[in-house]
Amino acid sequence: MLHAAHAAMYFWTIVGQAGNHAHAALLLAHVYALLKLPGPGARYLDQALPYFTQPGRAPGERAFAHAVAANVASSAGDAAAHAAHYSEAIAFAAHIADPGTREMFAATWRVVPAPQPEKEGAP
Repeated sequence: MLHAAHAAMYFWTIVGQAGNHAHAALLLAHVYALLKLPGPGARYLDQALPYFTQPGRAPGERAFAHAVAANVASSAGDAAAHAAHYSEAIAFAAHIADPGTREMFAATWRVVPAPQPEKEGAP
């Protein structure tokens, strides 16, 4: 999984445009989060988010970006960022019109852990 994601990044770096690079970086961020390696995940997420947070991006792109950001934050133990990105992903996903995109998002969303409620008295 990790090798395939790096191969995609290498390929798109050669022949792709900014959107291709951002999608490849987002894929790598997601894979690193799934592997519980938040450091590299955060570095690739930092490369991808500027593209996906530009005005005019499709709700599906924004939903995917926030879902991956939630996954990276969860793997890093950053509860506040995890909850914020998780909420944003839900909000953008509600506006995905294309059934195929909704299906792909659902597959991604299944592996993003839900934020845990804060325990009373926790620092």
